[in-house]
Amino acid sequence: MNELGSVSGKLQREVEILRELNNALLVIEANALERDSDFGFSSEEISKSRRFLMDFVTRLCLVLKQQSPSVDLQPIVQHLKSGMKPIDDWIEDLEGLTQQLQSNNKPTEETLAILEDILSLLDSQFAEDLQRLYAR
Repeated sequence: MNELGSVSGKLQREVEILRELNNALLVIEANALERDSDFGFSSEEISKSRRFLMDFVTRLCLVLKQQSPSVDLQPIVQHLKSGMKPIDDWIEDLEGLTQQLQSNNKPTEETLAILEDILSLLDSQFAEDLQRLYAR
C-alpha cells in the first residue's frame, strides 16, 4: 500500500507539470500566432508562461548536463536518454530554446516543435506510469 501511495504522489506531480506546461505552451503558441488577444491572454500571462517554460527548460538542460540532480525530471531524462536523439543534441536544442525564450521575440516553429516534443515525451511517460499503477 505504501508503494501505491508513492506512485500516486509521483503521478500527481507529473499531472501538475503537464498541466502547467500545456497551459504555458498554449499561451506561447497563441502569442507566436499573434492570436493572444483572441484568447484573452494578457501581457502578464505571456511573460509568466515564458518564464515558466524558460525555468523548466533551464532545469532540464542542467539535469541533462548532470549539473543538477532533480527527482521530478528523472522520468523525462530517462526517456530522452533512451531515445534515438543524442543527449548532446537535446542539450543544444534546449540551450537554443532558452535563448529564444529570453529574447522576448516570438517563438519560431522550431522552438515550438522542441517544446511540443518535450511535452509529448512527458505525456508518454505519464501514460506509462498510469498503466503501471493500474496493472497492480
